[in-house]
Amino acid sequence: MECVDRRLVGDLLALSRVEGLPVAEAAGRLCMTRQGLYKILRSLRERGYVEEGPVVKLSQRGRDILSAALRELLSYFNIASIRVVGVVVSGLGEGAFYISLEGYRRVMEELLGFVPYPGTLNVKLDPQSLPYRRYLESLPGILIPGFTNGMRTYGAVKAFRARIRGVEGAVVMPERTHHPTDVIEVVASVKLRDVLGLRDGDKVEIEIYL
Repeated sequence: MECVDRRLVGDLLALSRVEGLPVAEAAGRLCMTRQGLYKILRSLRERGYVEEGPVVKLSQRGRDILSAALRELLSYFNIASIRVVGVVVSGLGEGAFYISLEGYRRVMEELLGFVPYPGTLNVKLDPQSLPYRRYLESLPGILIPGFTNGMRTYGAVKAFRARIRGVEGAVVMPERTHHPTDVIEVVASVKLRDVLGLRDGDKVEIEIYL
C-alpha cells in the first residue's frame, strides 16, 4: 500500500478550495505569496498531482488522494449515510431501456438484492445538496460492470443503496449519462412515482448509504 505524505494531503485539500482560479487569485485566497504557491504547484506537477495550465487544477491522481482521505474521514466519524434533498423532474426515458437490459438487471438483482423496476426516478438536487454528489463520485460504491451485447458496449454503473420515503432502493450513477450533474437517478423494485404518488416538482429527501 502506498504511504501518503500527510503534507501532500494538506496541500491538495487547500488547492481543491481554489481549483479553477488563476494562480495570482488562488494565492490571495490561500493567504500566501504567488511565489510560494508556484513552488508548491511546480513540485506537485512534477509528481503528477496537478495539471499544467493557467489555472489551478488537480489531476486524477490528486483527486484519488483526496478520495482516499475522504473515505478515511467518513470511517473515522462513523458516517454511514448522507441525506440529499431535491425535486422530482422528468427524465429522457432512457432509464426504462437501460435497466430492462439483462446485463444490468441481472447484476443489479444480485448486488442490490432486488429486481429493479424498468425505469428511474430523476431528482434535481437543491444547491445545498450538490456537494454530496461530489462525495458520491469520489467513493467506490457498488460497481455494476459494463458489458457488450455484440453490437454495442454499455458503460459501468456505480450504485449506492438508498431509501426514499420509506422505500428501499438505490441511487445509480452511470458512467455515461445525458443528465446534468445536479440530477441523480433512483431505482427500486417498484415504480416510485406511482407508489409514492410523486409528480414533477414534488420535493423529496433521499437517504444514501455509504
